[in-house]
Amino acid sequence: MLKLNVINETKAKVSKKIFEDIFKKFNKVLKTKIDKKLGERTGFVDLVINSDKSMHSINLEYRGKDEPTDVISFAYLEVTDFKKETGDVLAGDIGISVETAKKQAKEHKHTLKKEFEVLFTHGLLHLIGFDHKTNKQEAEMEKWAKKVL
Repeated sequence: MLKLNVINETKAKVSKKIFEDIFKKFNKVLKTKIDKKLGERTGFVDLVINSDKSMHSINLEYRGKDEPTDVISFAYLEVTDFKKETGDVLAGDIGISVETAKKQAKEHKHTLKKEFEVLFTHGLLHLIGFDHKTNKQEAEMEKWAKKVL
């Protein structure tokens, strides 16, 4: 099972309920995959709502990209040998830029809530091992994102 902690580091008013609701759906839709990753443990996810400036710094430091990004994930499950560990674990961190989410919501002609849901789901999928480096991986990731959304 995954549990969520939402931290808003901006002055923007962002409802935690947006993320809590999609998180519940994510846990339900991907229960088997999550349980396979975690076993009997509880995995904690920290979601940090950031500014473009903060996301730019993170993106530059960790990905070498000199620009802000909409969402970034740090998946810790992939670098930990869970077969030897016991107890609860930090599954990963997700950062989402409020400013970029607002821009993208306008571009895609949907609500900011919907954009947050899309970005958060994308980040969560990365945390449990999905990626989009190949067309096949991207198709698989999109399939699960659609099921959640």
